[in-house]
Amino acid sequence: RRSQILSKCAYIRSKSGPPPNFHHRTQSDRYADSENTTPVLVRNETIWTAANDGHEVLNGDLLIHRGLIKAIGDVPLSLIRQVESKHRKSEVVDVHGAWVTPGIVDLYSHIGVGSIPFFAGARDTNSRKAPILPWLRSIDGLNTHDASYELAIAGGVTTAQILPGSANDIGGQAFIMKLRPTAERSPSSMLLEPPYTLNGSHFDHSLTPCWRHMKHACGENPSRVYGMTRLDSGWNFRAAYDSARKLRDAQDDFCAKAESNSWDDLAGNAFPEDLQWESLVDVLRGRVRLSVHCYEAVDLDGIVRLTNEFEFPVASFHHAGETYLVPDVLKKTWGGTPAIALFASNFR
Repeated sequence: RRSQILSKCAYIRSKSGPPPNFHHRTQSDRYADSENTTPVLVRNETIWTAANDGHEVLNGDLLIHRGLIKAIGDVPLSLIRQVESKHRKSEVVDVHGAWVTPGIVDLYSHIGVGSIPFFAGARDTNSRKAPILPWLRSIDGLNTHDASYELAIAGGVTTAQILPGSANDIGGQAFIMKLRPTAERSPSSMLLEPPYTLNGSHFDHSLTPCWRHMKHACGENPSRVYGMTRLDSGWNFRAAYDSARKLRDAQDDFCAKAESNSWDDLAGNAFPEDLQWESLVDVLRGRVRLSVHCYEAVDLDGIVRLTNEFEFPVASFHHAGETYLVPDVLKKTWGGTPAIALFASNFR
């Protein structure tokens, strides 16, 4: 038991990121091998790579093998032969100069939790049980048979962050997913690098933690849904993060005693845990990519102050119509300036 505790203590302080072998892997973790799976060589395309600040365009070929792009542009014949096996010659597709681009990653999506076509029985975007709900998870309402997947794919979207809605100050946990169908046809099988705890409490603590994702919202939506003011939302955020901070500090105190071999002081005490607040503890530990729905300067300033009071980073502000008015405020965000995800049309 002591070794398990020490392993867990080391894990809660480890940083999130890709596995150590990520850049050297030989196949995608979603690759489905079969007798019919062959390398694919796409010939004669115009390739927008998104490199060089979006200005790089190549004319050439693209080689795909085991779910990974192996080469673009001038694909060496030796590499093609290397990925081909005796029974799996490459499938060659000539696109005659057509454009090939990276798949679009939709940073803000409710695909699968807000139904298309609309059905009242499939409205799982928002919970209206309380303004603070960090323990909810978008995957628990994800409908894999929704028509929105095909519509998004037709527009070039291949990956999306499925967020809870914006009715709550803290709406819950989000998940990154690939939109293509899977043989299992389940929400879990479509996820991209889900947290290890998704399907159980026990896992190898030596693994690099996967990034987690969460949705916050401020301003008009929580105020409208719950009959609150911005003052109420500000307190809701602070009270929630105070609860998470107390749990984090209790965990750190417990681990400090364990790591100093003060086991007598821990006799009869279990590692401090709380399923409701554990995701916010991970926010404080810098292991959650936080997406925040915020339009106005007053709301942006409030979230920035919150990050500095409780010392956690924000990955991105969404909608963010007045960010252009307060760039110096955004630069004060704890941990670094967030990305800004704007609507395609004008805010006002």
